[in-house]
Amino acid sequence: MRLALAAALLLIAPASAQAAWTGQELSGPHTFVDDPAVVVSPSGRALAYWDFQDGLGNRGRSGSAGATRAPGAGGFGTAVRLVPATPIRRPGAILDQIVTTRGDGALLAERLPGAGDTVAGRLAVRFGSTGGRFGKPRTIRRAAPFSIPRVSLASNANGDAVLAWFEDRGTRTDRVYVALRRAGHGFGKPRRLATGRIRNVAAAIGERGQVLVAWDARGVLRTRFKARGRRGFRATDTIRSKPAYFADMHPVVTPSGRAVLAWSAQFRSEGGDAGPVRFQAATRAAGAGRFARARLLETIPARAYDGLGRALDAVADSAGVVTIAWRGGSGVRASRGGAPAQTLSAPGTTAVLSDLAAGPDGRLVAVWDGGVDDAASVVRAAVAGGVGQPFGPAEDVSGPGVRFGHAGFLADRPVVIASGRSGGRSRAQAYVR
Repeated sequence: MRLALAAALLLIAPASAQAAWTGQELSGPHTFVDDPAVVVSPSGRALAYWDFQDGLGNRGRSGSAGATRAPGAGGFGTAVRLVPATPIRRPGAILDQIVTTRGDGALLAERLPGAGDTVAGRLAVRFGSTGGRFGKPRTIRRAAPFSIPRVSLASNANGDAVLAWFEDRGTRTDRVYVALRRAGHGFGKPRRLATGRIRNVAAAIGERGQVLVAWDARGVLRTRFKARGRRGFRATDTIRSKPAYFADMHPVVTPSGRAVLAWSAQFRSEGGDAGPVRFQAATRAAGAGRFARARLLETIPARAYDGLGRALDAVADSAGVVTIAWRGGSGVRASRGGAPAQTLSAPGTTAVLSDLAAGPDGRLVAVWDGGVDDAASVVRAAVAGGVGQPFGPAEDVSGPGVRFGHAGFLADRPVVIASGRSGGRSRAQAYVR
């Protein structure tokens, strides 16, 4: 089934004299549209993609779709299927992530049923383009009868890529794996990096091919780093920090080889007890043997955090400066290059961080919304215009009923892909400034 592109563009009223966002519907109506995202290739072609569900319960079907926008075009084209819709009752492919490679190239990572319909028992990649066309799945790992709960895919402008995942194999026998790709080649043989109690994994790759893989070893974060030109990874480095249970990790490798690992973490027991939410970051200087002790960005009490949305994100801009944004006690906050944090959202409003993206010439855009409990949720953004510049005032990106914004840049113009809901139905939407 192909999704029809809405013919009309929705003009979004500017929140201030400095900003005007134009909206476009990308999909037809669905029961739900989740996890919208966008990638932009070096050529400037953009691919927006999202998950959808039609129907509820065992009669429901779910899949993934996308729409592409050529450089200089006035909008995105007709939506196409990326992952065919399959009945919810029967395990189907799970689209994890898409990254760009070189030119208009793109890589798609997905998890597929294993033997005996084991959910996420096989990890595969598909090579294609930001035009929305991808080839057949190429299996990277068969984990059945075990499952692969988490996947992390990253690439650089040269087309090098890293694919990391962990296998849920038991109590103390989970495994962290990584597969590497040189530009113009396939992925190499998976390498096992760790065994133990694993809860999450995340990876990053630098412009010169440096690789950082981080994982949550049940409240303790550990990493392994591969320097440029080296065949193997360095020894495991345990991050010295406050407890980091159930960490949501965001690693970054800058062009110089400096690495930053930022994360949010909150202990939650099976009985419902919850600890404070901590936002932390650790830095590994270029050429250093290990990460410095983590710095605490902020702590907020459990009662002030509802667990919704993305708690933290981190990116490196075109100058190699790392910016970290998080959902703090006073709203969405951001720290650029270690400077004191700037509060981006308006005081007294509910602001759930959804994304932080970097563009050319040091540009940045942070995106948030009112949360899933707010039927009139509006996607808002703050834009930083260049290297060293602070974020500007909050801007209304969408009308009411929109959330889950994911950002990128079309040249120097920010773009946000989101999920809009009205009349009990959801649609994928795009907004360009």
